[in-house]
Amino acid sequence: MDSGISYSYPTERRMQGGDIRYNMMTTSSLFREAQDEEMELKVKKVAERLSESMNIVANEPSLAFFRIQEHVRKSLPQLVEQKHEVIETQQKVQGASFDTEYATHAVKSLHKSSVHFQNIQELMKNAMFMKQQIDYEEDRKDDHKMAAPNIASINSTAEDGDITDT
Repeated sequence: MDSGISYSYPTERRMQGGDIRYNMMTTSSLFREAQDEEMELKVKKVAERLSESMNIVANEPSLAFFRIQEHVRKSLPQLVEQKHEVIETQQKVQGASFDTEYATHAVKSLHKSSVHFQNIQELMKNAMFMKQQIDYEEDRKDDHKMAAPNIASINSTAEDGDITDT
């Protein structure tokens, strides 16, 4: 049975495919007389080339798959490494993004709290003004107390009659 696989024999060269019919035709005495050797050689070459072409066409998809498999095997480690680098970079970028969002939120919160700081500033101004008023009142009382003993001593001497008119 012909399996479609070409085996090389050192003594005889066989064709692949329909070599049984070809052999029958060439061995038959009816056709042998009509053929010359040059024509037989050309026919064998054409049949061999046709058989070789059919073999290439039949095996071309498996060769293509082999090339694809070879390419994937060689390039896959590099792709995996690049994937890990991209994931690591993505995590760093995501962390920086979260930090930026947090800082932006903090700055916006500070802007919102400016009203509270203005209220505190106004209260401090009021407190300072009140402190100045209290100090002024205390100074005035102290000045009044110091002036009051002199007036009291003048009044007491006037009552005693020690006042001399000039």
